[in-house]
Amino acid sequence: MPETSVLVVDDEESVATTIQAILQLDGHEVVAVTTGAEAIRILGERQFDVVLTDLRLTDVDGVEVLKEVQRTAPETAAIMLTGYASLESAIAALRSGAYDYLMKPSDVEELRATVNRAIERRMLRRRLVELEEVDRLKTQFLSMASHELRTPLTAVMGFIQVARRRLVRASDKQGATDWKEEATRAAETLELAQRQSRRLARLVDELLDVSRLQLGRVQMTRSEIDLVTSLREVVERLRLLNTTHAFEFSDHAKNAPVLADRDRIDQVFENLMNNAVKYSPGGGTVTVVVAREGDDVHVSVTDRGIGISPEELDQVFNLFYRSPDPRAGHVGGLGLGLYISREIVTRHGGKLWAESAGEGSTFHVTLPLAAPAAKAGAVKDPAGARRA
Repeated sequence: MPETSVLVVDDEESVATTIQAILQLDGHEVVAVTTGAEAIRILGERQFDVVLTDLRLTDVDGVEVLKEVQRTAPETAAIMLTGYASLESAIAALRSGAYDYLMKPSDVEELRATVNRAIERRMLRRRLVELEEVDRLKTQFLSMASHELRTPLTAVMGFIQVARRRLVRASDKQGATDWKEEATRAAETLELAQRQSRRLARLVDELLDVSRLQLGRVQMTRSEIDLVTSLREVVERLRLLNTTHAFEFSDHAKNAPVLADRDRIDQVFENLMNNAVKYSPGGGTVTVVVAREGDDVHVSVTDRGIGISPEELDQVFNLFYRSPDPRAGHVGGLGLGLYISREIVTRHGGKLWAESAGEGSTFHVTLPLAAPAAKAGAVKDPAGARRA
């Protein structure tokens, strides 16, 4: 299938057809029309890499077609065809944004060369935009990473310093020292430091996960597991760790065997449930539902939190994405969790998506049920992932 597309607009059908045939021989997809109105209609429906239009059309001026190109797809390269008598108009069209112009009748080789140059220019501009986006993401990542990694590191250093000072003061104190009390206080302080160190470790793990997933240098160890049992255990763990939110688990299936990496699948649902807690600052209930649907098992995680705007529903799975909603300002992290979760689910042959109707959101996961003949022995998947 051709990777490049060209729209040819000329009110002389024989000219339009001839140009179409020449460019098709070069492997381009070519659409040829004979009126400006038809060209404008098509430009409203789809984009082309190059638009080749006659300057003088019977119904509208070729410049009107150029304006429509600039309005609907400014990255598209427009080439004007003109007769000798309208050279000044062609130059005016160049000043209006056309990439180049060709004199009629056009030399075949010059026509092909001009179209190919226009396509190369478009590809270079597209690549430039991609590189600019990569550079923007790199800058954004460095800014977020330095902040998110330094915050727990500063806390760890601070708590250790507090514990040390307490012990030093106790040892320098004149008279009897209640070392049991001092040890208890030091242990409490070091427990806080340990919590921050675990947070720091999670952030580093996420960075390693992304690197390994993108480079394809990790693997998953799959075995047949019962997803209902796995989900129930995840819910129970989070229920014990969260005092501000209630967890409801509804299993509409007695069991749901899937061929999966247990640790990675647990990681996905822990992330979804933790997000449900983080984005529900007012508390509430997190509802987890699992059910069989044909050859798949469907899991939904629903919260009653701040919700997700329609334009964000797919963006939340992008690398380094952070919600612009001011109500989510208290949520830390590098914006990697949902990206990693979708990658894991996809590598298991499943799907992960989000829905929201304003208040509250639901994340859906589908995974293929294990075939009846599947064996419970571990299966190595070099394209998968393993917890760091």
